[in-house]
Amino acid sequence: MKDLKLQRIVLEVFGGCNYTCRMCPQSNPGRGKNFSRKMPIDEFEKILDKIVPKYGKPLVTLEGSGEPTMAKDLDKYIVAVKRRGLKCFMNTNGAALKGEFMQRIIDAGIDLIRFSITGYNRETYQEWMNTDNFQLILANIIEAKKYIDKVNNKCKLYTHHLINNNNNITYEIEQYKKNIINRTGCLACIWKMHNWSGNYKNPNSRIPTDRKSCGRPFAPELTVRAGGDEGRTGAVVPCCQTMGQPNEAKSILGHLDNETFEEVYFGKKYENLRKAHEAKDFDSIDYCKDCDQLYQNPEVLVWSNDKSARVNHLLGTDNNFTLTDFNSNKRVF
Repeated sequence: MKDLKLQRIVLEVFGGCNYTCRMCPQSNPGRGKNFSRKMPIDEFEKILDKIVPKYGKPLVTLEGSGEPTMAKDLDKYIVAVKRRGLKCFMNTNGAALKGEFMQRIIDAGIDLIRFSITGYNRETYQEWMNTDNFQLILANIIEAKKYIDKVNNKCKLYTHHLINNNNNITYEIEQYKKNIINRTGCLACIWKMHNWSGNYKNPNSRIPTDRKSCGRPFAPELTVRAGGDEGRTGAVVPCCQTMGQPNEAKSILGHLDNETFEEVYFGKKYENLRKAHEAKDFDSIDYCKDCDQLYQNPEVLVWSNDKSARVNHLLGTDNNFTLTDFNSNKRVF
């Protein structure tokens, strides 16, 4: 325990979403009301204080698997992170990130905002993200960038894309660069799609190889949901992939609302997960057995203009940190 220094905490502020994206379990099969709630700010701070600084000074990302901008007081959560001397990131669809609200988010001190954009033009964006907001998102990114420059803020803007068709990768990269990246000047990563811990059949499936631990059960990171079991908050799950019914509820390893970090992270459920990964007994775990993260595929990252981007490196963490270091069951404690 004394050697554990967390690199990242995914600490979800709001479990619901204002989008119904085609490739996301938020839409199909859905998360359920217990997970689609907001985490109260006092619970958020209490969870941070259970971990920091005893177990390091990790990067805190606010999205989890929900849309953080649905919390209208999101700036308070960012201030809470920054007050503890931590880096703060968030992933957002960006629809609400404009005007005075956007300015409060940036003024609060967020270090990086990553816009999730699947679709390389207005038509494909509407097809995959189920809303005609392509031009709005580009306008919001440009507005945010102008404000950052105006107030001399250090916040970075990033865009995240998913390939629509694996048989059309070269064309899609060209279109992403032309229609989004060149217009916004953002750093960006383009990835192949994944299957959310086996919740659905990936239309752009990966080539199967021998399964190997993804490394997350052993890695120095933590994923915390805004909700959890009925009436509970702060559910700890193995990773952000276990979203939506039925796997999300099955993947709960404990709750940080009234359990200590030690009781959860070093507890029986978490340890059983680690032992199953050590034994490569993935079929015994409902939320792991069909997950395509068990297949080591270096081609899932297809393009980036971020020189530090690489497969299995979690954005914002130490450059020496990569999940690959832990998929051979390298323990951190």
